[in-house]
This record gives sequence, structure tokens and C-alpha cells, in this order.
Amino acid sequence: MRKAQRTRILPMLLAQSIAAITAAMASFAFMTWLVTDIFSVEDTYVATGYEMLGTLIVFIIVMVPLNTVLYTRRKREIKTLSDNIRKVAEGDYSVRIQHKPSDPMAPIYDDFNKMCSELGSVKMLRNDFINSYSHEFRTPIASINGFASLLLEKNFPPEEQRQYLEIIADESARLSRLASSSILLSRLSSQQIVSDAEDYDVSEQIRQCSIMLSPAWSAKNIEFSCSVGRCPIHASRELLQHVWLNILDNAVKYTPEGGTISVTAETSGENVMVTISDTGKGMDSETLSHAFDPYFRHDADHARTGLGLGLAIVKRILDLSKGSVEVDSKEGEGTTFTITLPCALTESKQNSFSH
Repeated sequence: MRKAQRTRILPMLLAQSIAAITAAMASFAFMTWLVTDIFSVEDTYVATGYEMLGTLIVFIIVMVPLNTVLYTRRKREIKTLSDNIRKVAEGDYSVRIQHKPSDPMAPIYDDFNKMCSELGSVKMLRNDFINSYSHEFRTPIASINGFASLLLEKNFPPEEQRQYLEIIADESARLSRLASSSILLSRLSSQQIVSDAEDYDVSEQIRQCSIMLSPAWSAKNIEFSCSVGRCPIHASRELLQHVWLNILDNAVKYTPEGGTISVTAETSGENVMVTISDTGKGMDSETLSHAFDPYFRHDADHARTGLGLGLAIVKRILDLSKGSVEVDSKEGEGTTFTITLPCALTESKQNSFSH
């Protein structure tokens, strides 16, 4: 039995025991007064018999209604739980048991509600994936099927065959990325708690992500600057890595040859502020207003190179991490992302923080 349940049930049992003892003592005192003072029974044995019999009768009269009330309450609680379990068995995961915090069954009801929430999340993840599959996966699947059918039906020159095979390979890779990103976003959308959060210095993680993408920005002769200080946070390393890689990858992707990308990270009061700026193509007002919408791609370039899921994943991860993200962008001038995360330690403790 869980500790929370014991702390609720034990006081209830103690109260019932005290009530029973009190009722027995009050019954005996009442019958002693009645036999001795009212009826003036002088024989000790007779008086004792009347007192015991009367105490038993009064005790029964008091305890039977009390037990009836308690039995009715337990029966109602069991029926409530049983009825809602039946609804869940029939596929209705939206049911929730409303209760007062002081209810002895509150821990059980809380567990039941949590179970329903998790089952509903799994159902939503499945439905989201099916809807996304039908909407977004159709194009690459059609391309793969179309070009594969052409290769099977006709004898093309080797150069043209290679061109079609490259398209099939590209669309297959895009389909794989789309599937992985869709599953990740659906899982994050249904997730409410970050279970693997830990204290760590996010500045080192940002440096590592920058190094991971260095071949891409070096190939485009992009001037990359990274100025980060010690930034202790309490979050999931795995999830936040998606944030930095997504934003940095977009910066590299949409910054032209010879452009500039700058990354800064610093502790400001109770928050850690991370800024990632580029001199890329930027976004117009319409694209900016839908930047974090899943599957949104405004222009042909986005449709060709992007999946429309990266920033939606970023936004959800930061929401789960109790952080926020803001974006400032002008078409033709570049984009700046500002990420805010709660600092894990107070200023007085930062000197003792270990990487």
C-alpha cells in the first residue's frame, strides 16, 4: 500500500475505533446511571446484567447506523470506480473521477485519472500519426512509386536511370525523416512530464552541437561565432539537443555563402538566455506567424528541403522544459531565435556547479 493511501486510511480507521470505544463507554455509563439511579436496582449481579445487556443494545443502536453509513459510502466509491473502469474498457479514455482532496480514495482516483490520461495520449499519438501519414506522406510515396514504375516499364539510358534512382533515394530518405519527426512530435504532444531531467551546463551542449554541424557551415564559408558562458539548467539533455540542432541546422540551411551565424548564451537573473542569429533569407510576416505550426511550409524551397516539423518540435520541447522561444525575422535580413530556460541554480550557488 502506498504511503499516501496509508496516511489517509489510517486516520479514518483510528477515528472509527475511537468512535466505537466512545460509544461503548457512553452506553455503559448511561446504563449504569439508569439501573442505579433511576430504577434503583440493589442486587449487584442483577444490576450488572442489566448494565451489560443495556450497553449491548445501546451500542448496537449507535453502531448499526454508523456502519450502514460507512458501508453505503464504500459501496458508492466502489461503484464509481467500477462504472468508470467499464467505460475505459469500452474505449472511452476521456473519463475522469472527480473527488475531494480529503477523500480516502483520492490516491486511487488520481492513479485512475492518470491511467486514463496516458491511454488517451497513446490513442492521440496513434491518430495523429495516421492523419499525418495520410496528409504528408502521400507525396514522397507517390514519387517513389512513380519513378520505380517508370524504371520497370521502360529501358532508359544509364544517366536517366541514375537520375530517377537518385530521386527515389532522396524521397526515401525524406520519408524516413518525416516518419521519425512525426513520431517524435506526437510523443512530445502527448507527454506532460520530463522524466530524465538533470542539472547540467547547457553551454557545453551548444558548443558540441555547433561542432557537429561545422562541416555544413564550413562548406558554405559561413562565419560562425559562439560566445557562451556557464549556464546551469535542469532539463533533459536528449530533448534539448533536438532544439539546438534544429535551430542551428535551419540557420546553416538558409544562410547563403559567406554569411554569418552567431550564438550567445548567458545567465540573466533566474533565466538562461540563448540567442542564435543568422544573416540568411529570413521570413516574411505570413511565414513568421506560422513558424511553429506543424507541417507548415510556405515556399517551394521549404517544400523541397524541409519537413515543416522542426520548429514545432522545438516549441513543444521548450514548453515541456518550462522555457520559451521567440523569433524575430525580416525577409532578406536574417533571423534571430531567443530561447529562455529557467536557471537550475541561484547566483550564489553557481560557483559550486560542476559540469
